[in-house]
Amino acid sequence: MTLAPQAGGLDRLEVGALAAKAGVGRSTFYKHYADKDDFFISSFANMVASFDAQARTRADYRAMLPAREVFAHVEEARTFALSLVSSGEFARTQGAREQRLRAIAEANLKRYVPAMSATRRQEVAVMLAGAFAGLMRWWMENGLRASAGHVASLYETLAARMLAGEEKA
Repeated sequence: MTLAPQAGGLDRLEVGALAAKAGVGRSTFYKHYADKDDFFISSFANMVASFDAQARTRADYRAMLPAREVFAHVEEARTFALSLVSSGEFARTQGAREQRLRAIAEANLKRYVPAMSATRRQEVAVMLAGAFAGLMRWWMENGLRASAGHVASLYETLAARMLAGEEKA
């Protein structure tokens, strides 16, 4: 589902409009989401999980988070992404998005670095998710001025440095 920014931005977007766009009633919407924030958080998490699952089908994919895919998607949806920032929706939901990123990173660490202890896997997942979320926030709050490829490269360089030596341990 794609939402076009409307007059007044996302702050004025009502659950009824979201439900109508999805072709469901308000009661059905509330069976699945607590509120508008929950919808946006879940949508983000589902998008990242979908990109991750798709990327994992490639034999060469060993990333802990699908940075290239997510940053490229945000760049393609530039108008919507910037409306999230200007509405305050992006900042309000930062912590929840980071928590979802952490879960994906932790699952990938378990898959790709099976010898890593559970405690260390949690620590590294927190760092990877924090770096990803911080770069995304910086990029979006600065108007998506850098290319998605550049921001993804920044993340991948940082992630590679964090993981250096982890796979050997």
